[in-house]
Amino acid sequence: MNTLVADLGATNARLAIVNDSKDLIYKSSYIIANFKTLEDLLHHYLSEFDAPRDNLLGILGVAAPIIGNEINFVNIDFSFNAKKIEKNFFPRGLRLFNDVQLQGYALNNYPKDKLISIGHNKNFPQGSKILITPGTGLGLSILNNEKPIATEAGHLNIPNISDEIQNLLENFKKENKRIATFEDLLSGKGISYIYSFLSQENDNNYSNEDILNNAADDAFCAETKKILIKIFAIFAQYTALITGSTGGVYLAGSLSESLLKDNDFLEFRNIFEESKKMDKLLSKIPVFLIKEKDLGFMGALEVYKNEII
Repeated sequence: MNTLVADLGATNARLAIVNDSKDLIYKSSYIIANFKTLEDLLHHYLSEFDAPRDNLLGILGVAAPIIGNEINFVNIDFSFNAKKIEKNFFPRGLRLFNDVQLQGYALNNYPKDKLISIGHNKNFPQGSKILITPGTGLGLSILNNEKPIATEAGHLNIPNISDEIQNLLENFKKENKRIATFEDLLSGKGISYIYSFLSQENDNNYSNEDILNNAADDAFCAETKKILIKIFAIFAQYTALITGSTGGVYLAGSLSESLLKDNDFLEFRNIFEESKKMDKLLSKIPVFLIKEKDLGFMGALEVYKNEII
């Protein structure tokens, strides 16, 4: 009896099969925009690997809030009906999660020696944890008693952090007729927006990766990175205080890895701890960077081993 596991983000779709030996096989990645429907994607994947469809179970993480049977992705025009997908592909049933919620399960048994410490983390205290994953969007899940809880915290409005960022926020509001959320700026689309605002170049030739990697040679790249780190650290601080995540703040996703290099850790940590009333508490909350592309698969395996078999 096989189980299909999938981590379906707004940009990439990653799929694999868990076999009877609890091993991941047939791992593959696709650009989700290349498929009109989830049915097309699943048909393509199963046909490509000639994977058996009889008695198949599904564990899917999706970049969308799970509300009823109609699932609508937030940052891409993509939707599906959960009951229809279950009926057509998964005779053994379908377990559906928010994508960052599914990734959160991986924290339960993630190897400690693979965690990259941001600042002076001396131990692994008990308590709830949060996983923050900026990328195409900005996701956050809360891990409480080993059970991840999905959130849409990325859609919280950004408060006035500093005069420079306030100018950026006012410009965003003027252009978009609404207040900027953390996801608007702490995401792939946010990188280019911040750079364009600072440089006044709407048609620059830099990719997001170029902007983050050219800080030493381009003043606007350097300032863009500085603003992103500040917004990221403030978001981590706010959500850590709201959730009481004394068990740690875990940063993952493509943007985390690209943005935060070794020489940025101290700056991030100092901003994270900056609080006249809560500095002592914040100083004791460990912060870790996770460089793991298979976090969704690891979370799905945790669900499979602990909640299904």
